[in-house]
Amino acid sequence: MGGKKISERSIKKKSGPTHPHSRRATQLARVAHRKDKLNQAKSVRNRSSNAKVDRLSTLVLMLPDDIDALPDLASVHSFVAENFLTRHEDELQELKSERRPGRPPHKRELELKEIIAKEQQEYSEGFEIPDLTSVTNVKLLRDWQGDPQALPLFRMVRISAKYPEQCKLMHPGNHKLLQIEFKQQNEATAADSTSEMDTTDSTNVQERPDFQRVGEFAQMG
Repeated sequence: MGGKKISERSIKKKSGPTHPHSRRATQLARVAHRKDKLNQAKSVRNRSSNAKVDRLSTLVLMLPDDIDALPDLASVHSFVAENFLTRHEDELQELKSERRPGRPPHKRELELKEIIAKEQQEYSEGFEIPDLTSVTNVKLLRDWQGDPQALPLFRMVRISAKYPEQCKLMHPGNHKLLQIEFKQQNEATAADSTSEMDTTDSTNVQERPDFQRVGEFAQMG
């Protein structure tokens, strides 16, 4: 998921026709697909004023359709940093380019800057998101219609850009399938701990009690 983020504007700057099977055509298709995902998330936001609904629906809609879940915590950070936190950049750049020199920023431009700054700060200090490494959790989110009453069903975790190798379980999820999964994983962890000595250095964890070590809950890392 690494690499420079490609926008529709940067692709269209290149001259010449676009061959249907060229790299440029693939990039344009990928950008169009991303815009479609964002439009789907926007339609959900229009039906709800719940900020948590907005975040969860946007995150799950931006996940690639061909994966069941993200493989590990590092992938979660890459996905959040490169996709979710940058989702307003194209619109912001477009508003800036349309503004005449010397004119004050448009209201929407100021709103986007505020959203971006707020989310970047939250991501640095502690960002609450659904557990995107759980296949069960991702499937439940994809089947979800955006009802705020269903939010307690999902497993929620907290990650931080400051401590990318750590995370914290905020809510295990009330859905029966998640409870079964969580119980099985806890039992497996307990069985492993009886047969192997834990040599993990927990010094930093004790200094930062708000975050748990990776591996202290299901599938994160």
